[in-house]
Amino acid sequence: MNWYESLNEDEIKYIKNHPEPSHMISYLNKGIKFTDALKLGYQDYVNEDIKLKYNESLSKENKEYNMKIK
Repeated sequence: MNWYESLNEDEIKYIKNHPEPSHMISYLNKGIKFTDALKLGYQDYVNEDIKLKYNESLSKENKEYNMKIK
């Protein structure tokens, strides 16, 4: 059974209206139920966001350091 076929109308509507459901969909493809996929997808999103902010901060620090040593 396709993961999409097992969703109810509210779940389908949620996915269609979500700006970026890819994290959640990856878990649904693995057969995880909707609520758990939603939670895991959100955790992935938050972890990516934290890593991105850290790397942006590190990049900014490196740029400032490199400007000082020139």
